[in-house]
Amino acid sequence: MHSRLNRPFFLFAVLLALAACDSTPTARTPRILDTHIHLYDTARPQGVPWPGKSDTVLYKPHLPADYEAVARANGVTAAVIVEASEWTEDNQWLLDLVKNDPRYIGIVGNLRPGADDFAKHLDRFAKDDRFVGIRPRIDPPLKLTDDRVIADLKRLADKGLALDMLVHGGAGDEGTLAQLAVVAQRVPNLTIVINHLAGVKVDGNAPDPKWVERVKACAKHRNVYCKISGLDQQAGRTPAVTDLAFYKPVLDALWDAFGEDRVIYGSNWPVTNVRITYGEHLKLIRDYVAGKGEAAANKLFWKNAVRAYRLKGA
Repeated sequence: MHSRLNRPFFLFAVLLALAACDSTPTARTPRILDTHIHLYDTARPQGVPWPGKSDTVLYKPHLPADYEAVARANGVTAAVIVEASEWTEDNQWLLDLVKNDPRYIGIVGNLRPGADDFAKHLDRFAKDDRFVGIRPRIDPPLKLTDDRVIADLKRLADKGLALDMLVHGGAGDEGTLAQLAVVAQRVPNLTIVINHLAGVKVDGNAPDPKWVERVKACAKHRNVYCKISGLDQQAGRTPAVTDLAFYKPVLDALWDAFGEDRVIYGSNWPVTNVRITYGEHLKLIRDYVAGKGEAAANKLFWKNAVRAYRLKGA
């Protein structure tokens, strides 16, 4: 009789406990800004230079309405588009595509520092406040420490624009990371955003100590940030592993190097569609930061990106 009288109270206590568990810092994060998505239209008469036609997952239009559905379903309030095309005029195509859409608050274009026409195109595109940086993605690989390249990176920095960089290689591209550390020192007013976990191969184990050393050499410069993005891509498993423990050694290494003030959230949509859902990828990162407090979550998901890209109206 006594236990029956207390059963409603017991159930009420359980419900309160569950509610408290659900109220994690990231659950209360008011804003999520995705700093790494791609938009393109394979149906254009001129086509696209990326992705290739053989890619059955990615080779189809990925336009604002497509991302809008994904963003709404996952509580993402704003996005920065990263240009994946090496065609100069596609920078303008993107700016025009989202001209009147407030969800897209920044565009990282694609220009090649050191090229004869770099300054001309930079001046042109930088007139648009949404043009917040560049990510060079043109073969042959860029030698970042070349004097002409450094001169153009200084131009970029003087305009308050950021440099995004991909890093390739199983344990991280030693050349690119080493060069970025040099650039960070030579152009201290240039914001550098290293993409996709600084290029490390994720395999569930502690990352290569040499990669950790190269990452720390970059991170000691306060103008260098790192995107917590592309977890599935860096693991390369299809379907992707959805157990946070698999990614935690790499995430811990990056958090230790850059701290909560210089890590930035990104998805790499629609490349995420190859191995994982957008929601699963986001959940991995939310779960990782959940124990670090609401302030850290806000920095990762929003505030650090606003500072790095000098986003207006964010």
